[in-house]
Amino acid sequence: MRVVVDHDLCGTTGQCVLTLPGTFRQREPDGVAEVCVATVPQALHAAVRLAASQCPVAAIRLIESDAGDDERASADPAPSPAVAERHAAKDQRNPGGHDGTV
Repeated sequence: MRVVVDHDLCGTTGQCVLTLPGTFRQREPDGVAEVCVATVPQALHAAVRLAASQCPVAAIRLIESDAGDDERASADPAPSPAVAERHAAKDQRNPGGHDGTV
């Protein structure tokens, strides 16, 4: 798996860095997220999917390689059932969608 951050789309919230600091970092001058690894180790795939799903502007794209050289890109990966349930519970508590952070 490879990860790409759309620098033009990045909202500089740092959510990806908070979720997975060894894989993402923020540039010093402008706070735009960058990927720190060329290829994501198998052990971190679930964590990277979580970071991508939590990006408030969907600036993180995952490129998952199947058995062959066939690659597919996913701008909005499907969250695990546990993550989906947590998001649904949060949406019910805050139907407006804003979590109050600035």
